[in-house]
Amino acid sequence: MSKSSDFNLKKAFEELEALNEWFQREDIDLDEALDKFKRGMELVRQAKERLKDVENEFETVKKSLEENSGEKEENG
Repeated sequence: MSKSSDFNLKKAFEELEALNEWFQREDIDLDEALDKFKRGMELVRQAKERLKDVENEFETVKKSLEENSGEKEENG
């Protein structure tokens, strides 16, 4: 399992939402905006990695269930 398994998607989405709200303000500091943009991009990268890991886990479980189901039918 990769490091992304420790990544909390819910918290990441909440932080991204807060960043989005911050960018909706009219008076934003450009330096701060750049830092927040970088943070947002890092959260997106980590979220994509975690989602890919979850997808792979689902596929592994699905394949395992299909294999077990096939064995039961052969033995049944």
